[in-house]
Amino acid sequence: MLEKEATYYESKINELIKSDIGKFVVIKDDKIIGTYESVLDALKVGYDKFKQEAFFVKQILPMQQPLNFANNYLFI
Repeated sequence: MLEKEATYYESKINELIKSDIGKFVVIKDDKIIGTYESVLDALKVGYDKFKQEAFFVKQILPMQQPLNFANNYLFI
């Protein structure tokens, strides 16, 4: 789900970084709906525009921060 939007984001990341670094982008299919100062603003626009349909929101950053999770079983 949202693979098309994620791929489109990756193809546009260099352009987005130049103009909107740090903002949040809303993408539907292969179209940028807009960029917003906060994730809440981006989500509001997405929900208002697309209702029950899935849409893509991501912060525009030059490097994506990996999420690190530890498995509790490793510490037994």
